[in-house]
Amino acid sequence: MATMKVRLESLVSGLLRKCGVPEQQLHERCKKIGQRMLLGSVLLIVPLIIWDMPAVAKILLQLGYAAMMCAGILLAFDEEKKPR
Repeated sequence: MATMKVRLESLVSGLLRKCGVPEQQLHERCKKIGQRMLLGSVLLIVPLIIWDMPAVAKILLQLGYAAMMCAGILLAFDEEKKPR
């Protein structure tokens, strides 16, 4: 899980650098993007509740929801190591 978090953070940081975000703001912007991904993932579940759709569309929406939730959680929350 840690390698996935590192890869995701490096991907997002690389995209933010290309957009011209200063180095000092990268960590906070990554957290903000993670929080927005968590909120945005809810938008993928709403159509499943409202409309009747084919099974393929339902599966794709659920996979998109899961991917956005995982990425959002990895980006939005910092891991704190417990002192021993």
